Amino acid sequence: MRQRYGELRHTKPVRVAKGAVAGLCAAVALTHVVLVFLHVAPSNPVSQRYAPQINAWISPFFEQNWLLFAPNPEPDRTQIFARTGWTTATGAHAMSDWFDITAPDDAAITHNPYPSRTNQSMIRRAWSAYEWSHGDGDVSQDDWAVIRAENLRNIAVQRVTGLSPQPFEVIRLKVVTRPITPPGDTPQTDSTEPSTRLLPWWNVTPDGS
Repeated sequence: MRQRYGELRHTKPVRVAKGAVAGLCAAVALTHVVLVFLHVAPSNPVSQRYAPQINAWISPFFEQNWLLFAPNPEPDRTQIFARTGWTTATGAHAMSDWFDITAPDDAAITHNPYPSRTNQSMIRRAWSAYEWSHGDGDVSQDDWAVIRAENLRNIAVQRVTGLSPQPFEVIRLKVVTRPITPPGDTPQTDSTEPSTRLLPWWNVTPDGS
């Protein structure tokens, strides 16, 4: 059947558009694979030179907890607690008890042969990224650190909203890190004692969002 002129005229632009979309998807996929590879590969001149770009692409949504040729199991157990604060009708400041916001993750993982990656790592990876970008302090020195702090705060707010007895205006985190001791009768040392880090109060909207 002979094609009409109008149909023939519109066929080429459609093919070009489809080809462009397919090419764009392939380019994004290839870029993602290359950046993930550079992120998990041993340190090299390329990964060192483009470290800011690699980190901006990988974190926080494509965070990887392993290294190529060298598995990287967690060396310690981290518990993160949160408490909320609000202003009462009389103008006084009140705050909640501490809530263990890693407890739901632990419950979902225990005795589960196929635990969700989200349950395994979301809040803890957010904390690791915050700790890496802030060091021993809590002042964000650059945009990268600001993003890490906001990500940690937002996850904590989501987890504690249903637990807070009142709509809250501020939130505070407490991180308790317990090193995983090696097997056997290893004597207790200072290096195996838990450490606690108290973060500053962070402002949120009155409804906690």
